[in-house]
Amino acid sequence: MVRELCFRGHSLARVRTTALVLRFLLELALAAGAGYAAWNLADGGWRLAAVLLAPAVVIALWATFLSPKAPVAVPAWAQVATEAALFGGIGYLCWRAGAPAAGVALAAVWAVDRLVLWLTRDRPSVLEPERGTGPR
Repeated sequence: MVRELCFRGHSLARVRTTALVLRFLLELALAAGAGYAAWNLADGGWRLAAVLLAPAVVIALWATFLSPKAPVAVPAWAQVATEAALFGGIGYLCWRAGAPAAGVALAAVWAVDRLVLWLTRDRPSVLEPERGTGPR
């Protein structure tokens, strides 16, 4: 019912594909937001180290636990919780670093994208391997 109202007239597979592309762009924005927040919140000699390490830590966490080919399989609820912590945390840090609109947008767009992905979970995208053939 909700899906029919939200996506009326659109192919759910296309909607899912768009949401997956947006998800990739959000991953890049997350790493960039971590670097931005580190640059603006760190001071002194730690600034350069923070700017280099913050995005690296975010990328390492994403690659290890959240990517489609992650080496560590975690339950779906843990993936969502980890994503929420990352996007909420980096969004808050961006807010504190002087970019409140970017911080709120990062977290809000992630939440909407996550909802669309959940609503289209039974419609495979051309970007996803066939179920049962991948590592997860």
